[in-house]
Amino acid sequence: MLPAHRAATVESLLRSSRGVVTSAALTAAGLTTKDIYRLTTAGRLVRLRRGVLVDGALWGASAPWDRHAIRARAFAADLLPSGQDRLAVSHQSALALMELAVHGVDDAVHLSRVGTGKSYRSTGLHVHGPVDGEHTVTIDGTLVVTPQLACLQVAAASGVESGLVAADSALRAGACTRDDLTALVGLPTLRTGHPSVRLVTRLADGRRESAGESRTAWLLHQLPVPPPVPQVVIRHGGAVVARVDFLLEGTRVVVEFDGMLKYSAVRDVHAEKRREDALRTLGYEVVRLTWDDLARPEVVLRKVRAALDRAALRVAS
Repeated sequence: MLPAHRAATVESLLRSSRGVVTSAALTAAGLTTKDIYRLTTAGRLVRLRRGVLVDGALWGASAPWDRHAIRARAFAADLLPSGQDRLAVSHQSALALMELAVHGVDDAVHLSRVGTGKSYRSTGLHVHGPVDGEHTVTIDGTLVVTPQLACLQVAAASGVESGLVAADSALRAGACTRDDLTALVGLPTLRTGHPSVRLVTRLADGRRESAGESRTAWLLHQLPVPPPVPQVVIRHGGAVVARVDFLLEGTRVVVEFDGMLKYSAVRDVHAEKRREDALRTLGYEVVRLTWDDLARPEVVLRKVRAALDRAALRVAS
């Protein structure tokens, strides 16, 4: 057990650094190597890499996506101040620090050189080739790439779906604009993934309200069905009947992504059923998609085509 004054020092350091601290900082504050060992053994601190530790209570209570942000801050605390090469947190690690959505990416911490330098990989870390300093910002004292560059880096490295989830999230949060995304399409650092980058800039839409909706939009884009228009308000007699996730262009087919998170009580389920009944009464067909459906495009196509056929029969009759 640490003396009270040393324990208080550790608490102060953790609070001031959002739960991440280096061995060097602890030593400079008067703790010994034995003190640090006791803290890690007791679980008060968790060692994420040599010389970098994190608040054990924070780590234990954090969801996987929050742990990535903690690890990114930890690696940044260790690597960014060292050496002559400048580094910025990038890709999905930058998105995690900005609390923007990520999907379909690896769990390594990603950094990018700033100005010059070569890429390299080590356990849990990927350092990428250089970006210009003008494409970086500072968040809570940590150098990171801009939101628009991070989104397109993810698109280049992990594909359109991952990039679209990120870009939609950034647009929705007001972290960047479509023009910001488009302006970066020709960057040399994005060259290897240019087709995905170009497609993400064309399809990104901040009206989509969740990662599930972004993934649904990408799946529907790949299928031979009419384009999905997001967040359409359907009215009857001047009154709003519903705002739907997607309305297939030129049709009366509604596509809803059903992540189940919006149904927090039985009354929510009943309200949603009344809403869907009202849509059907007005002649709309409703297709509901789940997380599992997004991994089965053939099932989604069958559901949507059946709804399109039913809608066409309604019109004909």
